[in-house]
Amino acid sequence: MTEYDRPHLSFEEQVAILESRGLDCSGCDAPSSLAKVGYYRLSAYTYPFRKPLEPGDSEETPIQFRSAEFSAGYKLSDALKLYDFDNSLRLLCTEAMKVVEIGLRVQIAYVLGRRDRFGYLNRESLDERACNREAPDGDGDMFDYWRRRYDRLKRQAAAEDFVRHYMLKYDGRLPIWVAVEVLDFGGVIRLFSLLNRNDQNEIARTWGVNDGRRLHKWLLNLGTVRNICAHHSRLWNRVLNYEIAKFPPSIVDPELTHIAEHIFPKKLYPSLAVLAYLVPRMDARTNWPRTLRTKIKLKFPSLIGISPEENMGFPSGWDELPLWNYSPPK
Repeated sequence: MTEYDRPHLSFEEQVAILESRGLDCSGCDAPSSLAKVGYYRLSAYTYPFRKPLEPGDSEETPIQFRSAEFSAGYKLSDALKLYDFDNSLRLLCTEAMKVVEIGLRVQIAYVLGRRDRFGYLNRESLDERACNREAPDGDGDMFDYWRRRYDRLKRQAAAEDFVRHYMLKYDGRLPIWVAVEVLDFGGVIRLFSLLNRNDQNEIARTWGVNDGRRLHKWLLNLGTVRNICAHHSRLWNRVLNYEIAKFPPSIVDPELTHIAEHIFPKKLYPSLAVLAYLVPRMDARTNWPRTLRTKIKLKFPSLIGISPEENMGFPSGWDELPLWNYSPPK
């Protein structure tokens, strides 16, 4: 490996590099755009415009698939349109994730708290096998790992009035319906993973999924989407670490069965479809599926060789599916 030694460049010099590589930077105030977005951040949106490597071309790294040169017909303004679209897509996904996160907190507190108000602290109220798995950091088992995470989050929330109330008035243990409010989404998913199978299935059935373990895998995928949105990272054509893998169509209602054998499980469409399926079951008044449908249809930039179908895994005719035409009850 070699030391990085490329020099600092002014915004004007950055524009000159883009133009020298074949990107049309006319039609917008290019230096101001780079000052607003940043050359490196915007490179994630110009990357699809670069020429694919030809057979025999040298690769600087094993994950390099495109050259530094741009294909003809693309402009910097096209990348800015993709950037703006991605911003609006992240905002919509954040709105949906809020519904999912709150809904999951409520259901865990309701189902587990019905049996044991401190069930999240008691192995006996959770799934023994899940609790006994080795912790990812090698320090104890998953229950120990969960307790360390919960204790850290509780300490971070110690200044909150509702936490101080329970700490001062009671023995310091928070009932589950209070405890879930100090958890981040990763903590909520971790707690769901420790629930026994019956509790997981009961929660999943509430949202039209007849398999709690499958729901857990979907939550891991959605957690990745949430983190991408929270860090303002590129979302639209992202390849996700946790995929929406193939599943038996019988575990969901008909409007979601079209992704049961989806051929691009790590692209974004299956994640968006799961959100469009779950959100109305948590908030019947939502217009989220139709809003996203409109956003994709009207706001996705018209660019050569780039489309929701090609880059995001959307199936042909997706906008006609019942999933994306949900209407809230009047």
